[in-house]
Amino acid sequence: MILARMWHTVRGERRFRTSVQVFRRAKRFRDEGRFEEAAALVASGLLLDPDNVVGHLLAGSLHAMLREMGKARTSFERVLALEPTHPRALLGLARIALEEGDTGACTDLVTRALARYPDFPEAKAVLDVARSLPASAAAKRPRSLEQSAIRADRLRLPAESRETLLARADATLIFAQPRGLRTEEVAARATKLARIASAMLARAGLGDSLNHAVIEGAAETTYLRADGETVLMLSFSGDAKVATALAHLERVWVNCRSELARQAAPNRVA
Repeated sequence: MILARMWHTVRGERRFRTSVQVFRRAKRFRDEGRFEEAAALVASGLLLDPDNVVGHLLAGSLHAMLREMGKARTSFERVLALEPTHPRALLGLARIALEEGDTGACTDLVTRALARYPDFPEAKAVLDVARSLPASAAAKRPRSLEQSAIRADRLRLPAESRETLLARADATLIFAQPRGLRTEEVAARATKLARIASAMLARAGLGDSLNHAVIEGAAETTYLRADGETVLMLSFSGDAKVATALAHLERVWVNCRSELARQAAPNRVA
């Protein structure tokens, strides 16, 4: 039994005697943005304690951060199999449903979470966003404008940026570079996240809309700028300097606003 409760890191630098220690360290790694290391720790902790609710909940959140949505869903569902009304697991599934455009499922899941934990600001924010979306949102694809309407040379995009995305708050895609098969899906997800964050800020009394955000991923970092009507995202490699990325973001934001204003102005006779 003693040996069964001992676990070593791959490098042999640290010895853990219980799953509690493993998950505690995994939480610290997650909070530091070391998502892949945290996920590896959680997987090892679950080998020690396969029915640990905290472990499966951690696994779900990490899979979601790493954009492994199928695995995230499985982890959250495992939590609910162990504790059917766990509010965090219900919220995790609700966020996945919202990203997929299933507002009905999202509303149902969040309502269940609030029934268990009424004072849950994050769940209330997600519910606000779900209720603000059309009931048929799941059946619709985001609308998009012709990319040629916005000239990339006028935006002065930074060469080191991996991706640039500009969209309306209703997920209408305005500009994307590069543009691929999943670009509109990414735009829809970004605008939903911005709306959720705005709802949470409003509930906390910190303003009515999100202005800036930094989203750290496993391989890249995304910098977001918004004003309640428009959302701009620039993605850089994870080792990009924050100050430089933010400077690029502000410059491109000003240029985007200028381009949108130019398009909205009535045609002038030369």
